[in-house]
Amino acid sequence: MSRLGASTAPTVDRSGEPATCAHCGLTVPPGLVRADQQLQFCCGGCRRVYELLHELGYQDYYRIRDSQDVLGRRASLTGRTFEDFDDQSFADDYVTTTGRETRQTRLYLEGVHCAACVWLVEELPQSLDGLVATRLNLASAIATVEWDPSRTSLSKVGQALDSVGYTPHAHRTDDDARIRQGEDRRLVTQLGVAAACAMNIMFLHGALYAGEFHGMEPRFEAFFRWLSFALALPVMLYSARPFYRAAWAGLQRRVPHMDLPIALALTAAFGYSAMSTFSGSGPVYFDSLAALVALLLGARYVQRRAQRAALERAGSLRDIAFAEYARRLDPVATGAPGADQAPLEFQVGREVPLSVLRRGDHVEVRSGELVPVDGKVITGSSSLNNAALTGEADPVAVGPSDDVFAGATNLGARLVVEVSAAGAESRVGALLALVEDAMASRAPIVQTADRLSRVFVMVVLVLAAATGAFWLSTSLGMALEQTVALLVVTCPCALGLATPVAMSVGLARAARAGIFVKHQDAFELLRHVDTILLDKTGTLTEGAPSVTRWQGDDRAVELAYALETESSHVVAQAFRRSQQQPVRVARSVSSVNELASEGITGQVDGQELAVGNRTLIDRLGASLSEGLATHAAELLAAGLSPLYVAVDGAVEAVGGVGDPLRQEARSTVAALRKLGVEPRILSGDHEAVVARVAEELGIPQEHALGGLSPEAKRDVVATMVAERNPVRQGSDQPKSSHPARPNSPRGGRIVMVGDGVNDAAAMALSDVGIAVYGGAGASIAAADVVLTRPGLLPLLDVVSGARRLLRVVLRNLLFSLVYNAIGAALAMAGLVGPLLAAILMPISSLTVILSSVLARPFRPNLAAQRQAAADRLAPSRESER
Repeated sequence: MSRLGASTAPTVDRSGEPATCAHCGLTVPPGLVRADQQLQFCCGGCRRVYELLHELGYQDYYRIRDSQDVLGRRASLTGRTFEDFDDQSFADDYVTTTGRETRQTRLYLEGVHCAACVWLVEELPQSLDGLVATRLNLASAIATVEWDPSRTSLSKVGQALDSVGYTPHAHRTDDDARIRQGEDRRLVTQLGVAAACAMNIMFLHGALYAGEFHGMEPRFEAFFRWLSFALALPVMLYSARPFYRAAWAGLQRRVPHMDLPIALALTAAFGYSAMSTFSGSGPVYFDSLAALVALLLGARYVQRRAQRAALERAGSLRDIAFAEYARRLDPVATGAPGADQAPLEFQVGREVPLSVLRRGDHVEVRSGELVPVDGKVITGSSSLNNAALTGEADPVAVGPSDDVFAGATNLGARLVVEVSAAGAESRVGALLALVEDAMASRAPIVQTADRLSRVFVMVVLVLAAATGAFWLSTSLGMALEQTVALLVVTCPCALGLATPVAMSVGLARAARAGIFVKHQDAFELLRHVDTILLDKTGTLTEGAPSVTRWQGDDRAVELAYALETESSHVVAQAFRRSQQQPVRVARSVSSVNELASEGITGQVDGQELAVGNRTLIDRLGASLSEGLATHAAELLAAGLSPLYVAVDGAVEAVGGVGDPLRQEARSTVAALRKLGVEPRILSGDHEAVVARVAEELGIPQEHALGGLSPEAKRDVVATMVAERNPVRQGSDQPKSSHPARPNSPRGGRIVMVGDGVNDAAAMALSDVGIAVYGGAGASIAAADVVLTRPGLLPLLDVVSGARRLLRVVLRNLLFSLVYNAIGAALAMAGLVGPLLAAILMPISSLTVILSSVLARPFRPNLAAQRQAAADRLAPSRESER
């Protein structure tokens, strides 16, 4: 029988209804219907695909397809299964149980934009059995979903939503968000009460003002006064409560809060108007008072939303750097044929929350997806975009055994990754934790701004008293109006926002540029830096050394290879790479001892072996022949570091370790000097090698120190810091308490830049420690700033960006002070009244927020990039000549 006749697919309908395609299910055009065939096809393509599926043995495709329900046959937008929605950890975090034996959760839906979307989502229970109800908030795109777990699962609900065009995501909310929502609702309610009362009081005062010109019976005038007083009470007792609460809290702590002038202004206006109401004579200002409170609350609401939006934009890095789920590859079912030997590409992928992943798990990363974990590629080759981690969008090729990090985007083929860390334990998770901690800290300049705000409040109170005394000679009402106007227009909100908003936004901008700052005070210290101490290996150089120009016994080199296989040090790796012999004799290695900044010792096949620098050889007392000593001197003259191999107390071979300078090293050093920063070198490498590097970079020999142990580096940095900052000498106070150096216009701060464990102590003692890309864990822990972009150019971005950020802060502070000074002058001159003051007051705060959000302090140093590009081209031009 023909394969085409072996199916139960649709046939020509004998009732005369149009035939449907056996493959895709679409209507077959009348011209393509073949009455002599059982199966009909809408085109030749569908016919050919149908035949191929049967020829390859995949005819079960149609049985599986036809067994799906209506929703299952709809095309999914993302191809996701949403199996992570069914995981117990997801249920613990996001699902609640109702009293009707159903479950409920809240999902954020992508693509919601109109009322039709709401109708479509809320009609979904009609199509999916077990989905009890869906309620969608159009403004927030949050859907409340209720389902019966005995009839359907949340993953099927997710698939159904995805199939109709609304990809669901777990709605991540926390106590802080709920508190903020409560505060917003309370503020809007207070604003509504103040606005409603203000409008009604204005109608009443319209009658009172008309009565002043045309006359009014005393009983009606008293009635309107008392009714205005009654309507003003909710404004004072409820709507104005935030101002009084903040002012009273400040007075309790003996700190003049910025709401104190507003509270005094409202009290003065209400008190004077109440006295006039009780006495039956004199003007009343209930209308101005209520309108003033409404305007102030409206301004506070707008200001709060703008500030929150700025900080949420700043904090959005976590959203773009973390995947919501991972597709874990679970082994095929036990007992299935070949279950134990099933290769990774045929294992079953299941979507799970990141919290359930463990070290050693295998996850699948498809094209276009975020890498959800830190790990190592097991199978597949692709390219990754590491912009979320490094700030650079250039694709990076990866393949088997390459390390990948969470937050990278897979641009190419499918990858299988073995998990080493996930979530908060991943590299990007740890770096983002640094940013969040830094945002929670308060830099000295923020504390200075707070003190300035308190002083400013006291000055405003003095000016208010002077204004009232000056205008009292005109009338009590005029004195009250201008005093209230002064107290309102000079509210130091902008002064209080100038620094923290700029700092928080700056931290996020830096993180997006691949610069992670642990403490806000690092920005201030970097602004005052005048000396940068640079480690050589891995910082000024590429960090990929090679060992060449061997001289001596080949067997000693062979023994050294066996010993170096026990080490993961960069020199050991370079040694192994340089020895390309395909077959090696298995050797017995024991008593291995790795010595920081010196080398490694141990026993190989019963012989005592030492591989390291001259310090190690001298300490062990190994003999060195004249020929090998001469070769070592030649290596030093060529800029290579000698690597000695000693066997049983005698040096048998010497090789040269070379690490090329980074191509941008010269341009970076030159650019640092233009910024007024003097670069120096502190290295554990041989003095002659360090001198050669310094000569190439144009650094004076007295500023290039080599042959330093980690302890020696630490002592050099400690001495320099103590000389420039005497208050720190012999103290353990934190870096955040550093005062500026009094005899230097820039403070004379010391920055230590490194990448290794041997730099950690020096970095910890410096004013600011900077760990470069690829640094060891100890250096990252000791650093104040961590760079995740390769090369030296990010170092320039740190220094120049910190200075630009501080200029933004100073600009904000200057603007707020000038603005308030002008406002105070206009109020004292009688040119600004209370209502106009309430309108003008928030403008300064919004301007400061806008100034911070639009600033780009951590933009790339284009001049240095151009020079680095020229340096890269220089060797090729020389070769052409």
